Amino acid sequence: MLEGIRCCMTAAQSQRWYQLYASALVELDPKQLIERVEATEAAIHGRLRDFQYDSDHHEERQLMADAQRTLAVLRRCP
Repeated sequence: MLEGIRCCMTAAQSQRWYQLYASALVELDPKQLIERVEATEAAIHGRLRDFQYDSDHHEERQLMADAQRTLAVLRRCP
């Protein structure tokens, strides 16, 4: 089971949304943070559109949902 998660993580980590997300998580400048959050959200929405007619990728969908919740918290940070 852990192997499947690791495989998905590797696939997700290669996606643009994940790379943007990772950069948002470590951004310290408030202005840059908002820009990175917005870019990440746009990339996630684009990736979800890619999956619109695809019932697979459950793990990546879950990772994106988790990321969206984290981005919402980051948005509220001063």
